Amino acid sequence: MAKDKMEVFYSPIGGAGQIGMNLYLYGYKLPNNETNWIMVDCGIGFADDYYPGIDIMVPDIDFLNNKQNNLLAIILTHSHEDHYGAVGSIINNKIDVPIYCTKFTSELLKEKISEDYSENYLDIKILKDNAAFTIGKFKCNLINVAHSIPEPNAINITIGDINIIHTADWKIDEKPVINRKTDLEKFKKIGNNKCDILVCDSTNIFRSEPSITETKVASNLKKAIKCIKGMAIVTTFSSNVSRLISIINAAHSNKRKVVLSGRSIKRFIKVAKVCGYIDKDIFFIDERDINKNSKKDILLICTGSQGEPNAALSKIANGRNNIVQLAKDDTVIFSSKTIPGNENSIGFLKNKIIEYGASIIDDSTQDIHTTGHPSRPEVEKLYNLLKPNTLIPMHGELFHLAEHIKVARENNIKNPIFAKNGDLVRLYPDSPMLWDQNEPNFYLRDGDIFITPNDRALKDRRRLQESGVVFINLVLDKNFILYVDPIVETFGIPNKMDDIDNVLEFIEYKIDDALDSLPKAKKSDDDYLIGYIEKNIRNHLFLIWGKKPFIKVCLTFV
Repeated sequence: MAKDKMEVFYSPIGGAGQIGMNLYLYGYKLPNNETNWIMVDCGIGFADDYYPGIDIMVPDIDFLNNKQNNLLAIILTHSHEDHYGAVGSIINNKIDVPIYCTKFTSELLKEKISEDYSENYLDIKILKDNAAFTIGKFKCNLINVAHSIPEPNAINITIGDINIIHTADWKIDEKPVINRKTDLEKFKKIGNNKCDILVCDSTNIFRSEPSITETKVASNLKKAIKCIKGMAIVTTFSSNVSRLISIINAAHSNKRKVVLSGRSIKRFIKVAKVCGYIDKDIFFIDERDINKNSKKDILLICTGSQGEPNAALSKIANGRNNIVQLAKDDTVIFSSKTIPGNENSIGFLKNKIIEYGASIIDDSTQDIHTTGHPSRPEVEKLYNLLKPNTLIPMHGELFHLAEHIKVARENNIKNPIFAKNGDLVRLYPDSPMLWDQNEPNFYLRDGDIFITPNDRALKDRRRLQESGVVFINLVLDKNFILYVDPIVETFGIPNKMDDIDNVLEFIEYKIDDALDSLPKAKKSDDDYLIGYIEKNIRNHLFLIWGKKPFIKVCLTFV
């Protein structure tokens, strides 16, 4: 490799600048200037309030369709939505490449894709633990890690003399519920040989203490449920099969029957049974049969830990579930963390639960949740095992990445590189360095279509939700005199403002004034007339309200 000086690159498309939408590319340039890439993970992101009406973001990989770039394959490290959830969008773009993943991820992927496509669309290569495989000039080897979902993996990627570790999501858990520990011995062996580049999870880099084990969480859940007098309702992340197992075991040890509520919970339980993580013969009570049992004999596992409005727990808390009604002795356990951005929705949900007289247990009062990501001491332990020359942080907001760079320097890593979404890092030849910078692009899922972040519809929605809209329909004769009274409709605008008791009548009066003051020479210009009335009404409303609503005028001539 040193002889032909082939260039090797790394580029984060998503995940290096936000939590979610993880997509990382590794590529090598051929003599004809074509670059062959492998994609590690292909996840969705979750939109915030800046994008009204949008819930899902997906990475923009359109550049892979040009002649200078060739995607060889996709490797999925695990099956969290932010790592595999955008594969369906890639299929829409007609990128036909094999997908390498473990059985658990493949089963979930087939479940997800089958909602829109036949699973035959996918060329899935199922990998076993510690699998070794080759894609183009890349030699890849899976490394077992612990995380909050079955079968997560780090990847050892080698090309020529370069040895890269891509950790994906990981943590150190010496007592996991599912017997899968992070393979520290394998990392140590790689470090003793040579680790040139470590691309590492930054999510919990600010945490100074290691997290508790899943086994400890399981014990605490058992104790917490034992003290509940009425119905026990537990919400958690559906993908955390270890936690689901712990909750089921805690229910059975407290002689409670288990009920499942929520589509994603049922999907993960189904796949966990197929893959042998949950006994196929385990019995769940149908939700419709809850009232045939005493509340003290029931434990309900449901979706909605993040306050999602259409999830099972929100339906219960808002009285939209005709079967489950909360009461005084019931307790809701949030065996989850609050994802940044969801504080208000979770707070609202908890307030609704309290209104029923039910109790709440969460990780602020008891240790009934643990993270799936490494704290600073765990990251430093990995440094010591691998002894990398270059550290590239990923999986985090920009402030996480910056802190990770600081930690790397404090641990004497020679070449920490800050690479955010859209950046291109040249890994070879010479010492790895930031090579190029581009603004990251992504698409937003709007209903069943995808739009760009600068689509005009989003600007209009932000304006509408801030200051409302006024629709004005004017019927004019040939002399531009109102033939009938104006038809005015408002949405999102107060009915009364200060001394104005009827805003609709106020707008009608101002329309008359605007028509009377319109220059005669401009009356025959429809566009000018519409703009003049819109500006006039907007300015008058601003004077009394302090906001400028969206004004839409329609003219009809008789």
